[in-house]
Amino acid sequence: MPKKTNNTLLIVDDEPDVCLLLKRALSAQYAQIDCAYSLAEGMEMAARLSPDLIVLDNNLPDGYGINQIRSFKNTARSAKVVMISAMDVEEDAMAAGADDFLEKPVSLSRLRSVI
Repeated sequence: MPKKTNNTLLIVDDEPDVCLLLKRALSAQYAQIDCAYSLAEGMEMAARLSPDLIVLDNNLPDGYGINQIRSFKNTARSAKVVMISAMDVEEDAMAAGADDFLEKPVSLSRLRSVI
């Protein structure tokens, strides 16, 4: 089994299937993977866990992830934020402070290369 190279990953996405898929795909790289299903839950978990990486969906039940990138980075200061979205918001996400952007459906090989 490959050595886990990072400590904590936080996935903020309201689709349980996406969370499960990403969790399974990245379990070899992260010692701890947690999922939040809303911005509010994600922000609370980011403050508590101080994750190394946050995978943030854009369209969430309580708002748009793109509007909260800076808040996540201020809450979990060492975290990198990768935005995922089916919408064409890459340029806006990068301007808002995202470290990278992945289009949905997420390519697992591309996600692994980003982390």
